Amino acid sequence: MRRARTLTLAAVTFGLVGCGGISYRTDYNPNANFSGLRTYRWVEKVPAENKDPQIYNAIVEGRVKTAVDRALQAKGYREVTSNPDFDVAWHASIEQKQSLRTVVTDYGWGYGCYGPGWGGMGMTSSTTYVDEWDEGTVVVGVFDPQTNDMIWWGSAQAELDQKRSPEEAQERADKAAVKLFEDFPPGSKGS
Repeated sequence: MRRARTLTLAAVTFGLVGCGGISYRTDYNPNANFSGLRTYRWVEKVPAENKDPQIYNAIVEGRVKTAVDRALQAKGYREVTSNPDFDVAWHASIEQKQSLRTVVTDYGWGYGCYGPGWGGMGMTSSTTYVDEWDEGTVVVGVFDPQTNDMIWWGSAQAELDQKRSPEEAQERADKAAVKLFEDFPPGSKGS
């Protein structure tokens, strides 16, 4: 049975990965002009009352921003403090997931026939198991700084893993950010 009830700060990272893989999704505004994007800045988009302290703290924020910065800078973007071409913001959540699994066991003995003669005997039992785990999702949004409209977003989602060291968590976060921004700007895959 998988259990990940007690969260540690090292687990709540951009990578958010456990034994399974990370699922990624991206989408963008097809009317947005991505050709002139060169510089970015980080902005805050999550209201204070929606910030879970297990997620929104200096350790996790540093890990997320470091991973995204590395991915964007590897693609030639540069972080600035004023007059950016685009703004970047992040949001994360943790949701407890559950699935049911039933195992049926049949056993018995005897000699069977149709009509008079020996009969048989058997038994069936079933056991239902509840699998529970925590699933983490990180969403990164890219915004037009003039209109504040979102022009691109990407999400990474996976089962949380509490057993990673901070170094391993950052390495996984870096790999996840590279994969997430693989096709940013839209149409640039492989560039």
